[in-house]
Amino acid sequence: MASIVSSTGASGLPIDSLVTAQMQAEQQPITDIQTKISSYNTKLSAYSTLKSGLSTFQTAVDKLATAAKFNAQSVTASDATSISATANGTAVLGNYSVSVTQLATSQKLASPAYSSATDIVGTGKLTISFGTTGTVPASFTANADKTDITIDITSSNNTLAGIRDAINAKNASVSASIVNDGTGNRLVITSKDTGEVNSLKISVADDDGNNTDTGGLSALAYDPLASSNNMTQMTAAKNALLNVDGMSISKSSNTVSDVIQGVTLTLKSITSASNTLSVGTDTDTIQASVQSFVDAYNALNTSMRNLTKFVSAGSSSNGALLGDSTARDIMVKLKSMLSASSPTATTFKTLTDIGVTMGSTGALTLDSTKLQKAITTNVSDVAKLFSPSATSTDPQVTFLGSKDDTASGTYAVNISQLGGTGVNAIGTINGVTANTTGSVLTGVIGNGSYGLQLSVTGTATGSRGTVTFSKGLAGELSSLLDGWLDTDGALTTKTDGISSSIKDLNKKADDISAKLPAIEARYRAQYAKLDALLSSLQSTSTNLTSQLAAISANS
Repeated sequence: MASIVSSTGASGLPIDSLVTAQMQAEQQPITDIQTKISSYNTKLSAYSTLKSGLSTFQTAVDKLATAAKFNAQSVTASDATSISATANGTAVLGNYSVSVTQLATSQKLASPAYSSATDIVGTGKLTISFGTTGTVPASFTANADKTDITIDITSSNNTLAGIRDAINAKNASVSASIVNDGTGNRLVITSKDTGEVNSLKISVADDDGNNTDTGGLSALAYDPLASSNNMTQMTAAKNALLNVDGMSISKSSNTVSDVIQGVTLTLKSITSASNTLSVGTDTDTIQASVQSFVDAYNALNTSMRNLTKFVSAGSSSNGALLGDSTARDIMVKLKSMLSASSPTATTFKTLTDIGVTMGSTGALTLDSTKLQKAITTNVSDVAKLFSPSATSTDPQVTFLGSKDDTASGTYAVNISQLGGTGVNAIGTINGVTANTTGSVLTGVIGNGSYGLQLSVTGTATGSRGTVTFSKGLAGELSSLLDGWLDTDGALTTKTDGISSSIKDLNKKADDISAKLPAIEARYRAQYAKLDALLSSLQSTSTNLTSQLAAISANS
């Protein structure tokens, strides 16, 4: 709007004051719009806070959304300095006796001594092979998992240092270094991998025509079957030798993951006595995940209570989302979900059963002792409470898996043809023909059973009973949260609507503002005319007064 120039008319009419008052009235709709926009922005900010809280809660929920989260296992060793171990959740709980009599080592070969690293060794080709050396009969069996390494040695890299660099440039399963042992500089070639299967054999095609003498490149040859070699073995390739529960085992690596199911051993040193490994449920990890769930919900609950709080009618301290139907719907549904009962668990069916209770403010409290007891007593039930699970009325119908979109429910299973090797089953889940691979049936898209995977074995065809599937509390909550947080979810729809309203209001304010200069000009023109009229009347009045005074003086 144009600025108002201070002006008083010839008649003394306060044009500026009058116009200012008129324009303030004309601008009132803009002020009202700005107040409304401010209110909308406050709501947008509140929704942003709400979305952030829901998103944080969903992160904690998702950490409990798979059964694997409850398979966390711990391994303790009676002597952790000699053996350490981890479990991947599939290990059989219990104790294992492990002793180590030999660690796996990698082979290390050293060349004859040279006076300097820049001494020329020779030219030709080196071929480094990996394999196992046998003694009776003498043999070298190539490692099928590794290919030979060939290195061309020319006049450009024929020094001790040049050969070292050429070997390392291959970035293969050997490394090379130069060691000065006091008598001279030796090229040391080391297998990067331990175990007998990674023993080294170095063949040389020496440009001097003699591949075995001590002169030229053949000084680096090494044949494990030869009675003498130019290279000296510093360390032999050895397997780790260990004993697990009385069973003698030889492994090429000190990291052993295929001896005890689900357990990876790291051998550190030879043991002087049997080491006891104890595999158990990692209750601390499960406790921490449930505590994170409780903490995240409580943070969300506090945020939502603040956003929807009522102080007094019309108070500016009322929550920005007080009376908001979406916020109220979220609070009601979350609380309802948290009190739901698992249809597949047997003992611990509700959060209360595992020590998670809701107080009068809606906040959750975790009884760690009760949760610990539940985990120790029946961790499978605790897992079912949170993660996907299913029960079947037919013991030969087994739940294998599900998708995020699989709906909780009870589904009838019917088989008209059993599946097996080379034959796919034919059957229905929930009355709809399922996709099949062998004996596995999978619910099809467009049905509540979508993604539900069942293994159907046995010999019976026809009705195979029912399967009751539960997404688990975490799965149900995650789906619920998705419905609010997705790009086409309720909260996005809500905030998009508000943003659109703000845009419309801003345009309306701009339109009004654009008309104000013309309105002001019109007011000024009207008051200018009025001023002129008043001025004319004042002049006339002055003249008449003068004339009347003259008449009175002459009479």
